[in-house]
Amino acid sequence: MVDRQDAALISALEKVNFQPLWDRFQTLTPMNPGAKDKAFIWKWDDIELLTVRAGQEVAMEDAERRAVIMCHPAFDGKIETTSNLISAFTVLEPGDKAPPHRHTAAAIRFATRCEGAVTIVNGRRCQMHEGDLVLTPPMCWHGHINEGDRQTTWFDAANMPLIAHLDVSFFEPGERNTNDFWQVGTEEEDVWEGAGLMPEDTDKSLTHSPKYRYPGEATRATLDVMSAAGDGSKTLRYTSPLDGGPVMPTLDCYYKRIAKDKPTDTKRVTHNQICLVVNGDGSSRIGDETIHWSKHDTFTIPHWSWATHTAESTDADFFIVTDKSVFENLDLVREEIQN
Repeated sequence: MVDRQDAALISALEKVNFQPLWDRFQTLTPMNPGAKDKAFIWKWDDIELLTVRAGQEVAMEDAERRAVIMCHPAFDGKIETTSNLISAFTVLEPGDKAPPHRHTAAAIRFATRCEGAVTIVNGRRCQMHEGDLVLTPPMCWHGHINEGDRQTTWFDAANMPLIAHLDVSFFEPGERNTNDFWQVGTEEEDVWEGAGLMPEDTDKSLTHSPKYRYPGEATRATLDVMSAAGDGSKTLRYTSPLDGGPVMPTLDCYYKRIAKDKPTDTKRVTHNQICLVVNGDGSSRIGDETIHWSKHDTFTIPHWSWATHTAESTDADFFIVTDKSVFENLDLVREEIQN
C-alpha cells in the first residue's frame, strides 16, 4: 500500500479531534441510500400459537402491554422491525385491561382478530372491528380493554426506534386501577364519522388528526368504488380531516388493494414500509428477495428498495404503515418507478 502524501497531516488532525473531508467524503455523503436491512417476513402461522400462549402464560398484572414485537435480525438484537419503525401483535384475554399510559412515540392499532376489544384514547371510546384503524397520537393517554368472551389480537405499529435514535422519548404510566379512565362514551369520536364534515369550532392547531378511529367498513367500501391505477392497484391514504395531510407528522398509513395476477409497478421510495396482509395471498419481489405471503403475514419494504407485488388466488389487501410523513416534513421524499 502506497503511503499517502498527506498521511502525517491526517494523523495530526485526528489527534486534535478533527477529520479531513477530502479522503472520506463518500462516507459522509454516500451516492445512494443503503438500508441496513433487507425485506423480511413474519408468518402468522409461526406466531399464532405463541400469541395464544402469551395470553395464557403472561398475566396482565405483570405486563404494561402483552405484545410480541417483530424484530429484524439485521439490527443485531435491537427492537426494530425496519428503520424507524416497529410492529407487533397485542393480545388481550377476556376482561383484560391494558392500563393507560402515554408516550412521545406515535402509534397505531389495526384490528385483525379483535371483536370485543376497545381502545380508549384521550377520553374517547374507540371500538375495534375488523379492519378499523385506531390512532394513538404522541402524548395522548390510551389504554385497551377486552369486553368480549374470547382472546383478541390486533396489529400495532409505532415509531419508537426513531424516537429512541433522536433521544426524545418520554413515557408516563397511568393508574392501573382507575375506573374513571374506562367510563367514557363514543360521542366525541362519533362526530368524525361523516366524511367531509367537521365541527366549526374544531381546534385547527392540532398537529395530528382529531379523528382517532377510521372504520374498516368505510375503507373497504371506498376501495370497492374507486378507480384503479394503471397497474390495477388501488391505494388509499388515511388523512387528517383538518388539512388532508397524514394522520400524524411522524407516522403515515395506507390501505392498498392489488388486482389478481397483475403485478404492481416496480417502485422504490426513500421512506420505510411495514405491510400487513389483510386478505389474500401472493408474492413480492423486494430488492433481491422474493417473499410469499398470505393473510395476517407481515413484511417489510426497507427504504430505497425496488418492490413489486402480485396477488395470486384473489385480489389482495394490504394495510401499510410508513414513516413517509417524516420525510415529507424534511423535504426528503423521493420516489422512482422502474420502466
